[in-house]
Amino acid sequence: MRAIKKFKKVMFTIHEIVWWTVSEIEDWLYPYNDRLTPEERFEVRVKDPISGENWMVEEYIKEQNQRIERLQDEMIYVKDRIIYLENKVKTKVQIKKESPSVSGSVRNTT
Repeated sequence: MRAIKKFKKVMFTIHEIVWWTVSEIEDWLYPYNDRLTPEERFEVRVKDPISGENWMVEEYIKEQNQRIERLQDEMIYVKDRIIYLENKVKTKVQIKKESPSVSGSVRNTT
């Protein structure tokens, strides 16, 4: 058992050394030092194609979120208004269908 544990430990150490060496060679061949950090990504400026203004990415995202929220609120209002008007029309139709005449139908007598 001890021999197996020592062998596993040696193999793990070799594995780590090989992994570290390959990582260093990869950084040397493909330097990604010019990549932006997550904090720097929000500092990049974006040009608005319509107005031509330069925006910070973070500001642009916040503005888009505000627009989406406003549109959602307007959609909810419109949906509620449509339901209200549909109910109002149904009520008027029901009132007109109920007729005081004997036959049950309303006729224009002009």
